[in-house]
Amino acid sequence: KLSTDDSSLSGKVEVVGETVFDPSMEKIINIAYPQRNEVVQSPATILGDDSLLLKYLNPHLCVVVTEATTKYMENFESNDQKTAFQKALESGPKTNAKKPLGATKPGETAPSKIATPTPTLFINVIDTISGRVLHRVSHSHTFSGATSSSPSTVPVSISENWIVYAFPNTKSRRTEVGVLTLHEGMIDKHGITAFSSPEQLLTFSSMSSPKPIVLSKTYGVNYPVTAIGVTNTKGGISSKNFIFATGIDGKVVRIDRRLLDPRRPSGEPKKTEKKEGLMQYGPLIPLAPVTVASYSNHVEDASYIISTCANLESQTLVLALGGPDVFFSRFAPSKGFDSLPESFNKLLIVMVILALFMVLRTAKNVGDSRSLKLFW
Repeated sequence: KLSTDDSSLSGKVEVVGETVFDPSMEKIINIAYPQRNEVVQSPATILGDDSLLLKYLNPHLCVVVTEATTKYMENFESNDQKTAFQKALESGPKTNAKKPLGATKPGETAPSKIATPTPTLFINVIDTISGRVLHRVSHSHTFSGATSSSPSTVPVSISENWIVYAFPNTKSRRTEVGVLTLHEGMIDKHGITAFSSPEQLLTFSSMSSPKPIVLSKTYGVNYPVTAIGVTNTKGGISSKNFIFATGIDGKVVRIDRRLLDPRRPSGEPKKTEKKEGLMQYGPLIPLAPVTVASYSNHVEDASYIISTCANLESQTLVLALGGPDVFFSRFAPSKGFDSLPESFNKLLIVMVILALFMVLRTAKNVGDSRSLKLFW
């Protein structure tokens, strides 16, 4: 923040906020910002029971992806230098409950404690005005500069209150897709009436507003992901699709946002959840041929996906580039609800309109002649 003195031309600069990542512990590998031209159709999500789930819409968001360094790995695995997270886990309440009989044989030592996987990848959601870390997620079993010499690829996309990223998992030998949704809160279906309304702040401040409520879930895909984009339409009415580039696999895949919803239930969906369109959670997202936007074209090593709106609300334009190939296409995330299909019989509709015009003209002439006879 820059402040000046009215009596003189001198001024001073004050630090409003900052976020520091120790380069000896974490290495920044990617930074993502929200799309500035994105149209938000609604600031809330209507649930199946008619309640409202408020979106956390902050234009000053920033996602910083960091990976652990060799020093961080050594400090984490060392018993003498335990992290605050480990100490918090070990400082829980201790009980004097006895072990049940038969747990171990006489003279046999108890099994060793299962080692906690070392986190190697961190997703940091930061407010660029105040410098606050709004949310931080860690993942294990990922490619890291401390464990692998191969370059890390963690693409990130931000759309409305959604954050989608992908990273390779060395344990499951597949690509994991992480999803975060940020929310301000919830309004009950009886919270807004003609006589009452909930108390809400009319202004937003990055310095004093509370942190968002974060819902998260991870999915798996059986192909590498080198870039992530999201569809944009003119009015934001069409459903959102996230677009993945599969690198050397050479495909551009579009996935309906509903498949990545972190609120998908683990069990059988309830009636209200079915009404909302939520499906039962599945750890894997299959690659269906109808979701391949590039069809039979091979788009190799695309690292950027750009989307913009067309003149029609149902249409979106997508450009994938960054490798030796450039792919451009147009498709409809919610199908062509505002346009006529190519197979539409235009000749038939013209003939119907002409026939209706002739019928109306004949009816008018008959009516005029009857009125004339009546007057005579």
